[in-house]
Amino acid sequence: MPIGPDGVPAFDTLKPSPFSNNETVAGMVSYNYTLEYQGLTSGVSCSYANESPISFGPVSGVDVPWVVQYNGTCDGAANVLTDVVTFVAPNANNSLGFWACQSPPAADKSPTYFIYLRGRGRSPGGYQDSIGNITCTVSPIQPAIYPVTYQSHPKIFSTTEPVANFTQVYPRLIEHVLVGLSGVVHQAQNFQANLVAESVITFGVKSFELPPDQKNPKYLELYQAMIQGILEYEVRPINSSCI
Repeated sequence: MPIGPDGVPAFDTLKPSPFSNNETVAGMVSYNYTLEYQGLTSGVSCSYANESPISFGPVSGVDVPWVVQYNGTCDGAANVLTDVVTFVAPNANNSLGFWACQSPPAADKSPTYFIYLRGRGRSPGGYQDSIGNITCTVSPIQPAIYPVTYQSHPKIFSTTEPVANFTQVYPRLIEHVLVGLSGVVHQAQNFQANLVAESVITFGVKSFELPPDQKNPKYLELYQAMIQGILEYEVRPINSSCI
C-alpha cells in the first residue's frame, strides 16, 4: 500500500519524517523516493501440451444432456483439489476445464505446483482448437523485498523485481489459492462460453491482433499474466498476516 504523500495515511509508517509536516509537504515542488516493502513472490510459466489429465464426461447418475462433469488425475503427484471429486458445468460448445496437482515431496526441495487447462468445443472456433491443453508450472509463494518508487508529477508509484528473496515457503497458502482459482474457472462457465477464457482471447485479439480460433505463444503469456494476477489478488488481503 502506498505511504507518504498521496498515500494512505493509516499505513504511513514514516513518522516522524518531513512528510509528517503538512507545511513541508505543501512547499514541496516535487519528490521522488524509493522504499523497500516486504511482500510475496511466486512465478507462473505455461506451455501447450499434447495430453491432459482432465477428462470430460456425462454426470454420474443424471441422464440429462445439458450438463457435463470434469475432473483430473495427478498420476502419483499430490492432488491439490483434495475436497473436489468432480466439477459439474453446462454442456457448452466452448468449455474450459481446470485441475491442479503438486509435485511429490522431496527432501530439501520446495514443492512445485501444476495447473492444467483443457479447452473443449467443436470446430470451428471451439476451445479445443484455440486453447487445447495447457500446463502451467507455479513456483511456491515466498517472502520477498520489493523496491517501490514514488513520483510526484504523475502521482504514481511503481515497483520492479524483488531485491531479496527468502527461503521460507507457504505451501498451504498456495494450495488454498489454487482451490479458489479452480472455483473462478468453474463459475465462469455458461452455455455460451467460459468468461475466463474469453477475457484472454478478447484481450489477445484486441491488443495483439491474435487469431481468436488458433493457439499462439502470446496467448500463453496472457494466461501466465492472468493466473499470476489472480494469485496475487487472492493473497493480497492476507499477506501481511502470513509474514
